[in-house]
Amino acid sequence: MAPFAHIIAAMKLIRKDSMTSLMATLCGLLLSCLAWAAPTPFVTTPPDSTTTAPSASMEPLLSWFTGEFSSREQASYDHRFTSAELRLVEIWPGYKGFRWVYAEQFLTERAVRPFRQRIYRFSLVPDGRILMAELTMPRAIDFAGAWRQPELLDSLTPQQLSLRQGCEIWLTRQPSGEYAGHSKVGSCSTNFGGASTLVQYLWIGPHSVRLLDRAYDTEAHQRWGSPGEGYVYLRRVKQRGE
Repeated sequence: MAPFAHIIAAMKLIRKDSMTSLMATLCGLLLSCLAWAAPTPFVTTPPDSTTTAPSASMEPLLSWFTGEFSSREQASYDHRFTSAELRLVEIWPGYKGFRWVYAEQFLTERAVRPFRQRIYRFSLVPDGRILMAELTMPRAIDFAGAWRQPELLDSLTPQQLSLRQGCEIWLTRQPSGEYAGHSKVGSCSTNFGGASTLVQYLWIGPHSVRLLDRAYDTEAHQRWGSPGEGYVYLRRVKQRGE
C-alpha cells in the first residue's frame, strides 16, 4: 500500500541508533492503516435508530475536532512514539444533516506524504451520543494537503466514499468535559497481523486528540496496537510568522 512506502522513506531519515525503537513505532502506525484496507460501499444515511438531529447540537465536539495537532511533545520524552502530525478540517457544511471532517496524518519529517487520510461523518443519535463513522476515499493521495487547500476536495463527493462498516466510534461527553468513545468490541473486523478484530479508542478535548488502537485474535489475545496510552496529539499554537 502507498502508506508503506512513505513510512519506509521516513525511516531512512532517522539515525541508526534509534532505528529499532522507530521500527516498532512505525509498524504500529502501518498496521493501523493496512487493517482498514477493505471498506464497504458508502451508505448515504444511517439506520433509523441513528436519526440525525441539528448539527449545531454536536458542539463543542466539532470545534475541538478541527485544527492542527502534533505528537512531537510525546515523542520527545517517550521513544516508543514517533513525531507525527494530525490535521483536521470541516468540509461539506450541512450536507444531509451530518457534520464532515477531513483528516490527514503524516510524519513530522515527511509532511508531503501522509500515511493516513480519512473523512469522518458525525451524527447525533437519540440517546445523546455522537456517532462518528469513518470513510475512505478513492485515490486518497490525490487529496494530500487538502487540510490547507480545501479546493483539492472540489472533485470529491460523499457518494464516492466507502464506509468502514462496524468500525464506527460512539462518543459520549465525560464528567471532565472531554468526549470519549470506542468502536464496538467484535464488530470491526480485520485479518491483518494475526488479528481478527480491531477496537479503536478516541478521546477529544479542547486542546488534544488521543488515539489508541488494539487488535485481538480469536482467543482475545492482543496481536498489535498503539503503545502505552496511545498517540497524544496536542493542538499546535502557531508561532509568529507561520
